[in-house]
Amino acid sequence: MSGRRAVPVRGRRGYARPLEGADRITARAEADELLIEAAKVVRSTDPYLAGHFPEVTLYPAIFLLDGIRQAVGAELHRSPALAAHLGTDSPDSPDSTGGEWLELGSLDSARVLRPMLEGDELRLLIRVSAGRPGALRAALDCRRGDGEQVARMTVELVRGGTS
Repeated sequence: MSGRRAVPVRGRRGYARPLEGADRITARAEADELLIEAAKVVRSTDPYLAGHFPEVTLYPAIFLLDGIRQAVGAELHRSPALAAHLGTDSPDSPDSTGGEWLELGSLDSARVLRPMLEGDELRLLIRVSAGRPGALRAALDCRRGDGEQVARMTVELVRGGTS
């Protein structure tokens, strides 16, 4: 063997800054739900789209999952009941912006109906409700600017930041 050895990782793991899942977000709490509308324009100049697919800018549906995670985390403060259902935040949360760091607990359903192409403005309409204890349920209805539905998903979100 060369002089290489494994170095154990101690303490909390850090996180890289995620992709920008939305250009703008609005939200309101209503009864026992949080209703979020986020917008994202598909741009071939976004660094994460370079080479995704050759000669056609095609927004990867996996990025919708991160858009849901980011939008709910940023707006969860608007619904104290849902934040309480999720559980208490760790004082050493890795998110320094004051938002909640959420992670995908499960993907319950996903359906992509149309391609999301260069110049399309995507509207992410997210309905958030309480899920199982310690989890939130988020249902996404994603539409282009012309109102055409391009995707729908239902996910479970849980508090992140544990290692």
